[in-house]
Amino acid sequence: MYKQLLLMILLISVSVLLFGCPTTLKDYKPKSADLRFVTITTEQKETVRAVLGEPSGSGNRPAVIFNHGASVRRDGYEGAKRKGEMYVDDYVKALNEQGYVAIAPLRTLFGKEANLDRDPLTGRIRVTGTPEQWTEVIAYGLRVVGAARRFLAELPGVNQEAIAIMGFSEGGNVSLWSAIETPGYRAVVLLSPATLSLPPSVRYRIPATIKEEMLRRISAPVFLAVATDDFKDIRELTSEALIPNLKKVNPAFRYRTDYPGPHGSFTRVRNEFWVDVVAFLKEHLQ
Repeated sequence: MYKQLLLMILLISVSVLLFGCPTTLKDYKPKSADLRFVTITTEQKETVRAVLGEPSGSGNRPAVIFNHGASVRRDGYEGAKRKGEMYVDDYVKALNEQGYVAIAPLRTLFGKEANLDRDPLTGRIRVTGTPEQWTEVIAYGLRVVGAARRFLAELPGVNQEAIAIMGFSEGGNVSLWSAIETPGYRAVVLLSPATLSLPPSVRYRIPATIKEEMLRRISAPVFLAVATDDFKDIRELTSEALIPNLKKVNPAFRYRTDYPGPHGSFTRVRNEFWVDVVAFLKEHLQ
């Protein structure tokens, strides 16, 4: 028995040396937090539901606005969670655990008309909607983010000088444009931001943001995360243009493009990238 155990240990050790440790996408398990729904209102009087989480304790705390991906627009808050396509609660709770007030607006505009869909025959992802609809989707997102900031301005216990913005996929695009058009953020986190290259949104495509003069408008430090098997257009546009230009104009810019998995790896909080996000926010918000 003893010899068999030694042989097993030896075989495992040789396997690790030859092939390395397997890479897995481990879910981060945030502690439970009391979340509640609140209603925010845009400057155009559009009412939007949002998930709000506040950490325990008192004092002026930093805050983060989290912007979800397109699946929540299409399937709703519960529907996207049920399908495993976006876990908004994960992000709010994980941010609370780090001591941040977190608000996640639930955008709904053109959820059925302009979105990503899977072709039932080929299984390929296809884009629905017109360029005009997609342009309004992002413009609406910017209005919603503005409403979230005004809500935080009236919420007791929020440090108005320490508000960050974070977003995944379509929400990453919204976050990037919000940082360009609205000064005052202390940090910006982009998780695989959508390029919106097909169909083209004339104003809000990622290619429209990659010029140095546009990126100079972002006064806050930026962190960019992209997955190894991410969508081809995201990997190409970030590596060829967004990263080199942010390096030139944003001294505190940090990025990683080697997180394991596909685009959907960011639909929920995972240890692989979350430790880097936490470190970045801690450096710039606290």
